[in-house]
Amino acid sequence: MTMSHDPRRTRTLQISFLVLLALCNAQLGWWLVDQVRYTGEMRDRSELLLEADITKATAALRVGMSRAAVQALYPDLQITEKSVIIKPEVLEQLDADRWHRLNRYWWEGAFFLAVLVGAMYVVFRALRDQAELHRRQESFLATVSHELKSPLASLRLSAETLSLRDPPSDRRAQLIERLLQDLARLERLIGNILDTSRLAEPAIRTSPELLVVLEEVRSAIADVTMQAAESKTTVTADVPASMAIYADRDAVRTVLSNLLQNAVRATAGGQVVVSARVSSGRARIDVRDNGTGFTPAQAAHLFEKFYRPHGASRGGTGLGLYLVRRYAQLDGGTVGASSEGPGCGACFTVEWPLADGGAA
Repeated sequence: MTMSHDPRRTRTLQISFLVLLALCNAQLGWWLVDQVRYTGEMRDRSELLLEADITKATAALRVGMSRAAVQALYPDLQITEKSVIIKPEVLEQLDADRWHRLNRYWWEGAFFLAVLVGAMYVVFRALRDQAELHRRQESFLATVSHELKSPLASLRLSAETLSLRDPPSDRRAQLIERLLQDLARLERLIGNILDTSRLAEPAIRTSPELLVVLEEVRSAIADVTMQAAESKTTVTADVPASMAIYADRDAVRTVLSNLLQNAVRATAGGQVVVSARVSSGRARIDVRDNGTGFTPAQAAHLFEKFYRPHGASRGGTGLGLYLVRRYAQLDGGTVGASSEGPGCGACFTVEWPLADGGAA
């Protein structure tokens, strides 16, 4: 079952929750004001009753009742030879009881208000996140449609050209190379989608093994050779030959390939450098480019599923960097991204546990 999402409905729900919160605040405020009034009335009523006792005690003294007997009847009064008054400590206790009750009401009201505000925030945040996820999914579907149509159209054109006429050998070689490039592009796209679905399973397992970093980097560079040549981007590596890690081979290749594809896509006519070094007992691999870069605000979301920077002009489904993070995490690795800003290039970093004896 597919659930449709209406941004206007989400907005209406958010406004409704805010209105409900305002009403609850008004209700709580009225309740507290009413309690102040009520406790004040109760305190004044108690004092009036004590004043009535003063009248009764005075009358009893006038008819000859002993002061001790009257005091026993009215323990809250202070009876002397000259006057009958309410004991000061009794009045103080009345005030203390009132403020104790009010303080309890204030704390209870504040607690319920905090619970209400927290619940409203959680719901509001969930609605906002749902709206953002829906926007990313729609962007993902539009991008995937475009990413599928482009190579399919190119494949069809190349195939029709080969079937309708017999081109010269050099032209035939170019068409075949184009066919292979488009097929590889489709394979990567479908592979990323399938990997994303597979990584969502809680029981996913990897098969770590000893890997030579330089060999894996060279393999990843070979995968993007045609893409780099097409965009006139230079890809070089500076990796110690002796560095080795303990990780899943497919995961490492997916991580490096996606990082390089992302870097080449962002660096048309520029340069991409893959370097590696030992950092705190871990193998650190940097994929640095001098391409489009990104803002600090975007850096916090680059590895999220379906995320593509607003206004991004280059291709991509928003899954590549998500897969990079998930695959690295499965092998105990970490990922990171940094940039000095748009147009200043970027550096993507991934770290894996260094294999025993694999230090450079």
